[in-house]
Amino acid sequence: MSQMNKMIRNIWINNKIYLILVVLLTIIFAWWIITAMHREVDIDLYPIIYHASKSSARFLMATVPFMIIGVFLAELIVALRIMDKVAFLARPLTDFAHLRHECGASFVTAFLSPVSANSMLATYYEDEFINKRELFMASMMTSFPSIVMHWRSMLPVLIPLLGVTGVIYFCLLMFVGLLQTLLIIIGGRLLLQKNDCLLMDRVHSKRPPLKDAIRMSIITSEKTAKRILFSTVPTTFIVFLLIAAGFLDVLTSQLGGIANYFPIPPAGLSIVVAQFANFLAAQTIAGNLLSQGILSSREILLALLVGDVLSSITTIFRILMPYYVGIFGFKIGMEIMILSTAIRTALMLIVIVIFSVLQ
Repeated sequence: MSQMNKMIRNIWINNKIYLILVVLLTIIFAWWIITAMHREVDIDLYPIIYHASKSSARFLMATVPFMIIGVFLAELIVALRIMDKVAFLARPLTDFAHLRHECGASFVTAFLSPVSANSMLATYYEDEFINKRELFMASMMTSFPSIVMHWRSMLPVLIPLLGVTGVIYFCLLMFVGLLQTLLIIIGGRLLLQKNDCLLMDRVHSKRPPLKDAIRMSIITSEKTAKRILFSTVPTTFIVFLLIAAGFLDVLTSQLGGIANYFPIPPAGLSIVVAQFANFLAAQTIAGNLLSQGILSSREILLALLVGDVLSSITTIFRILMPYYVGIFGFKIGMEIMILSTAIRTALMLIVIVIFSVLQ
């Protein structure tokens, strides 16, 4: 019994801010249901809970295994010191940003797997190879390789539906990612002190055998895997409860109204609204409007960029929060997520303004 109490106490101490957030989301859901009943709206909780459970289970099965695999691979890469040998590719960037060369290994890894890259950074931070400020800079610096990695899922959709316009849209997203990476590099140059490299001592040390490295990776990744499950499962379920109850639909309609203040034609609003629900739906609508000549290529691009900015609010709840909190823990994960999203949104707005004035 005492061990159980100790475990509960440790969970509360280490995750009290996260637990408070879960309670707040639960209160929001309860308030939403009560106000709906007060408005005499017919609310049946069983379908809401059923659809939320089904959707969250589908989402978790599609994401959590890959996150845990990514954590294990990151630990294995660190144990075998594989990426240390190619970290020199990013050395000019890390040297300029006053980041340790370990961060260069993460930057290169992000071109293959952003989850593994951020998991490597979390491991470096926990092992005290890098400090908190370096962790923030290094994680946000991976924005460019992270968006480049998405070509596998985006281009097969964009090219058939939008053709050259789809390629330009993807290039604009990469440009924003590149701007964010360059901005973080400059920020590191200004905010960080130049550090001696710790990587070389590790490279010259003996690399463990593969069997030992796998065993070490399983042990070291266990803590992060538990944190992913503890943070991702309840957050995802509560978010999908809000979605099933219609809370995010109201939020979407309100944010959709903001699109009227952006320089896009009325027909482009359907693309913006669709982007809240599904990436493929937005591209399909955009492809139809483009093929019928209702909107020009420039207007399609503006609508997609505006939809990307506005839908980032719902993306935070659906994807980013479980992702960052699962890897870095609640406090650091939320701080990195908010700061990274704010920088990206600001850069996207600048691109929209510049793109809208170009004829």
